[in-house]
This record gives sequence, structure tokens and C-alpha cells, in this order.
Amino acid sequence: MSIIIGLIQHGFPGGLIEGVSILIALNIIISVNSVNNYFSEKRLADLVKLSDEMMVTVFRNSSETITIDSEQLVVGDLVYIESGMKVPADMLMISG
Repeated sequence: MSIIIGLIQHGFPGGLIEGVSILIALNIIISVNSVNNYFSEKRLADLVKLSDEMMVTVFRNSSETITIDSEQLVVGDLVYIESGMKVPADMLMISG
């Protein structure tokens, strides 16, 4: 609207100054906000990924326990569940 009003009031070269400067300012603001939002979302995604990690103690093919990330569980792993622990996967309870 500023470009149109400026062209009507001041003619071709002088009427563009205000409207074009507003467009430049808007582009700068939009670009800076987009970059800030991108990095904020990336940091949030990294935090969510870290919060999803859960170490569990399992018996795998032996009587000794090993500690692994819950995403590395496979069929046949025996998970040692302690009091207050989140259950890391669908499983059958052998004893309790």
C-alpha cells in the first residue's frame, strides 16, 4: 500500500522510497526470525532426543548383565526392572 500511495503522491522515483524501505525492513525481520526459530527448534529436537534415551540392564546370552540403551533391545533380552523404573518396551514378566 505504501508503494501505491507513494507513487500516486510523489511519482515514480520518489514514491518508491518509503514502500521499498518497508519491504526491506520486513524481509530482514522475517529472515532473522526464521533463522532464530530454526535454531530453537533444532535445540529442542536435540533435547527431546536426549530425554528419550534410557539405559537398561539386560541379561543377553549369559548370566552377566550389561547396560545398553533401550532402543538397542532385541527379542530375547531379559530386562532387569528395578523399583520406580519405566518399562522400556513391551515385554513379558518372568518373575517379580
